[in-house]
Amino acid sequence: MDRAIVLLSGGVDSAVALAWAKERGWDVRPLTFDYFARPKKEAIAMEALAAHSHVGPVRHVDLPFLKEVDDLRKEGLENPTLLRAPESYVPARNLIFYGLAAHFAERDGARYIVGGHNGIDPKSFPDSSPKFFEFVNEVYRLGLWTYDRAPVKVVVPLSGMSKADVVRMGLERGVPLEATWSCYWDRKTHCGTCPSCRERREAFAAVGVEDPVAYDVNRPRPKD
Repeated sequence: MDRAIVLLSGGVDSAVALAWAKERGWDVRPLTFDYFARPKKEAIAMEALAAHSHVGPVRHVDLPFLKEVDDLRKEGLENPTLLRAPESYVPARNLIFYGLAAHFAERDGARYIVGGHNGIDPKSFPDSSPKFFEFVNEVYRLGLWTYDRAPVKVVVPLSGMSKADVVRMGLERGVPLEATWSCYWDRKTHCGTCPSCRERREAFAAVGVEDPVAYDVNRPRPKD
């Protein structure tokens, strides 16, 4: 049986990617990265998804130095060009994530590393593009001592898909989308107004299915 490390965030995309990996019959090892100010609700969602898929435990890697541009701005960024990036962008995030994932894949003898990046991610995040992952796989070939005998490969099953396509795929596979967490903020319910919430709501509307999570659309965004 092939082994796979699935990068799990607690959101819709990674939940569907997890289900996809399980369908392959792989021995799935969920991996997540705890960066600065990450919503605690994501951890709750991950545990629920792992339990539903009968995988786990979720391996956590603590990366407190990783901060979104909006948080770095408050500390005084030295690179003014970075101020133009989306507020949720984390400098070199996926270079770090997939480098660490390769470390665990080589340790565990995993054949695959599964990421839940959909087709619209590269519009805002260049480290989510198909070309990026082509180069990551080439770096694995050049950089992993065991590669010749036990190659490791990143697979991105949602690449090219819209968010609506991902939601539809999740519904078809019985993914517990009600357990996922998409909001930027740590609240009792999704705010409904942050970019991630809006993207999620639009996707469910496009599919014609009611989103199973609650939204607090009238509540103002938290002040810094």
